Amino acid sequence: MKKLIALLLIVLICFGCKKEYENSNRSNAPEYFDLSAIINKKLDSIQSISQLFINNPSSQQGHDKNDSITREIGSLTENIIHVLIESYGKTHTDTILTVLKKLDNSGYIPNELYKKLNEKDFSTEIGKRAAKEYQKYVKSKDEKINSLKNIKLIDKKLSLIRVFENDTIKLQNLLLKHKGYKVLDFWATWCAPCRSFNKRFHNQYKKYKNKGIEFYGIGIRVDSENEKDKFLTAVKNDRTPWKQFIDLDNEIYNLFETNTVPYQVLLDDNNQIVKILSHDIDKELDEILEKTNANTVHN
Repeated sequence: MKKLIALLLIVLICFGCKKEYENSNRSNAPEYFDLSAIINKKLDSIQSISQLFINNPSSQQGHDKNDSITREIGSLTENIIHVLIESYGKTHTDTILTVLKKLDNSGYIPNELYKKLNEKDFSTEIGKRAAKEYQKYVKSKDEKINSLKNIKLIDKKLSLIRVFENDTIKLQNLLLKHKGYKVLDFWATWCAPCRSFNKRFHNQYKKYKNKGIEFYGIGIRVDSENEKDKFLTAVKNDRTPWKQFIDLDNEIYNLFETNTVPYQVLLDDNNQIVKILSHDIDKELDEILEKTNANTVHN
């Protein structure tokens, strides 16, 4: 939790360099729009809420309070990304790209923002760097997928804990139950973006389930009774319509050789890994469905 807060507060650094952007690219940005003030207000809210966090709670009430705080921070961080997207045309594009980099150093640019950007936006030094890092990000995801293609999840003798039934199920049996695409959603209770996804994706889940895509939530690093209690509290509070499981000893998660959460992997009808999903999961799943439908019509 403290690591997340520290990461978000780093964003403040970029606003001390405002003069750097005075002559940078702007898309008819009105002078009154102050991205700094908006972001600072949200960061102040996160810092204020985080101070209520209870270290090592000894009661269920304490776990519930901490869980509520994590969910609220998740919503606020999600909203910061939304603010950056909506800021396009209202402030310097370089400023938006710099703040985004402070939040996520992977090179990722949300699709809703990326499709707004034009050649002029990528002509500044900051824009050129952002474009280069974005292409590197896309290439690294493609390379990662290629490295994962040899993983045959269906052949692995791995098990999951079914949360509410409190028993185990073999991963193979779970995957074979559903004919069609499926998403393995690896997440953790302390991960604010994970909790934000759990909260915001309810309606989208129903949409994709009706189109043949099933989701399985998989809790990682649930390696003690205390962590299991936290996970159960989170699942009850998030009320996800998709089923939740616990990855025994992180055996499945570790196959992907990542430390990222949320980490969402798309499997096809043959349970082959076809894509690592991102914050743009809606767009990515829509593209998969369009391609599948096109192939069906063609055949």
